[in-house]
Amino acid sequence: MGLYLKIITPMRTAVDAEVSGVLVPSMQGEMEVLPGHADIIAAIDNGELVYREIGKEPHSIFIGGGFLQVDKELALIVTDTVLEADEIDASSVEEAVARAQETFRNQSSVLSREEQTHLAAAIARQLAMLEYRNKKRK
Repeated sequence: MGLYLKIITPMRTAVDAEVSGVLVPSMQGEMEVLPGHADIIAAIDNGELVYREIGKEPHSIFIGGGFLQVDKELALIVTDTVLEADEIDASSVEEAVARAQETFRNQSSVLSREEQTHLAAAIARQLAMLEYRNKKRK
């Protein structure tokens, strides 16, 4: 018996499949969820998520931060970003990072702590996207 994986975003259901396992980028490091895993709720980080559908090769996607809930045979991930490597436009991401870093350097004294934290998180997400895309392009 496998594990049922469902990954949802505000816009769509990105993955809806029976899997033999899933590697999740949790906030504490990479975590593997297999059939029979203990029930858990965990924060997930930006990064590569790998799942193995029953009888198929492993599949890799980029996932934004969010939450993982494992309950019996269901692993549910709620996130705002799910991308394949070829959906990530490196030049656009690099431009977004450069603009955000420039804003951070030039306006950090006038930004609230909340705005600084939000900007730093956006930069971290974009850099994680680039790292994932570059890894998959090799």
